[in-house]
Amino acid sequence: MSVMMNTEFYIGFKITNWCNMNCAHCCECSGQNQPLNFMPLGKLERYLFEAKQMDFRPNQLITLGGGEAFAPYLNGDNRYIPNALDIAYSYNFIPTLKTNGTWGGHNKKCQRILNDLANSAYKGNKLVTLDISVDEFHNNTANVANIIRNTLQNDRLCMAIRICLVGFQTKKSEIAQNKLKQELQKYGLKVSTTAFGDWAVETKNGVGVYMTNDFTAEIVDLGRAKTNGIFTTAFDAHGGSHCLQIDNNDIATYNFRYREPINNRHLGEVFQSLLQRAYNQR
Repeated sequence: MSVMMNTEFYIGFKITNWCNMNCAHCCECSGQNQPLNFMPLGKLERYLFEAKQMDFRPNQLITLGGGEAFAPYLNGDNRYIPNALDIAYSYNFIPTLKTNGTWGGHNKKCQRILNDLANSAYKGNKLVTLDISVDEFHNNTANVANIIRNTLQNDRLCMAIRICLVGFQTKKSEIAQNKLKQELQKYGLKVSTTAFGDWAVETKNGVGVYMTNDFTAEIVDLGRAKTNGIFTTAFDAHGGSHCLQIDNNDIATYNFRYREPINNRHLGEVFQSLLQRAYNQR
């Protein structure tokens, strides 16, 4: 089964719908009342194997999220994420973990997670990215600042972990970003902004990390965002990018709109079916 992928193709794995928060805008309706179960690692490996057969370009980025990507750690399972990363690296994928970063407020847990991420990254000889939400809904800037500070305190972590801050194109997201900058400055860290809006964060000794800031997202009219009527906008499912999400209930979703069960089909077959549905509804 071979399906040629567009260079603007993204694949994400929703490993759980459980989250330690219950954000008003959540397009997935994730929260603490959702089942505390995770995508079996054998199933994740099967999907990555099939994705490789779909002619993904080398070093394709994938996302692991939810819910909260670090839900296993928050519930006592310290091996799930390192094992998932090892699987991703073995198939030559570069993983991004999507998180609210609240675990940064628990210093022991924060250090454990960051060290585990770096260990997997060095073993796989590729970076790992933390995609951390910083916006009007999460109120997590002190925790995120601690994640960044802990990363900067260890050269090994700096070399392995890439940090991306993600928010919305709203004034309130901008306020949250500025609050995070102030939290970093409390630690004596210097924050410089590039012409593209990204940050270079440095210690007094010159140790630094370059952080990508993506505050261009819109809040799509799905999930609780739609129910609550919060800054909703129609998502363009026929834009230049293709996004395929696989959840832990074996449901495939194309561009956040078109869903169908996988039913033991190859991912290439599922993707073609979803593309056809999207085309027919134009």
